[in-house]
Amino acid sequence: NCKLLEVLNARNNRLVDHFPCMLRNLNSLRVLVLRSNQFTGNLQCEVTINSWSNLQIIDIASNNFTGVLNAEFFSNWRAMMVADDYVETGRNHIQYKFLQLSNLYYQDTVTITNKGMEMKLVKILRVYTSIDFSLNRFKGVIPDTIGNLSSLYVLNLSHNVLEGPIPKSIGKLQKLESLDLSTNHLSGEIPSELASLTFLAALNLSFNKLFGKIPSTNQFQTFSADSFEGNRGLCGFPLNNNCESNGLESLSLLPPTLVPDSDSDDEWKFIFAAVGYIVGAAN
Repeated sequence: NCKLLEVLNARNNRLVDHFPCMLRNLNSLRVLVLRSNQFTGNLQCEVTINSWSNLQIIDIASNNFTGVLNAEFFSNWRAMMVADDYVETGRNHIQYKFLQLSNLYYQDTVTITNKGMEMKLVKILRVYTSIDFSLNRFKGVIPDTIGNLSSLYVLNLSHNVLEGPIPKSIGKLQKLESLDLSTNHLSGEIPSELASLTFLAALNLSFNKLFGKIPSTNQFQTFSADSFEGNRGLCGFPLNNNCESNGLESLSLLPPTLVPDSDSDDEWKFIFAAVGYIVGAAN
């Protein structure tokens, strides 16, 4: 029965289509993998308020999806908001009966990408959750509602055209182990709230338009310069440039229109001239 479908894995095919909206009414769906196909268009479908309330893993990376990330997507995914003490009675991984009236089960298997490496989940744990929207053409801002997914382990929105600030609400994802927002158009400072993600083992914010001082507490002391490269306005450890000596820390005091929006040398000369004027006026 299609209405009872829990796992759909169509990874690495040559499927050419729009997003399959017929799936949006499958409230039983727990795992959706459409990675490495040729899907196009946006994810906008007519949905009910409880659509995909059991969804744990969604991987639609390496397609040609477009449009904005609707805040409602993340508001409906209740299985990614489970409490710390959540344990399903009798079993804690996805399994299915293959002989009617028996107690025999088979375990479903799915391959996901985590921290840049492929790994196979032989038993998909009920508590494991992952979102991978990378290598598409999503635009607009990252919705604050993503911070409600309190049991999320992996979040990858890299290689899109997302803009605006990194939501402070991501700091509420206390189980997050891998965060990749690289190669977008994100701007502003790195929220200090991200330093509270003490389980974070992999971080990539490279090649955006971020500026200001990199947080220097907790997990941020363990990440290499590669996590922050390609953001000419960032300063502090682990980068070689010192915020105070370069005057970069004062960039956060400038109006948003003065923050560099390109690689133009003239724009950077204007920025540093403005910083020098502020410092001189303060003296």
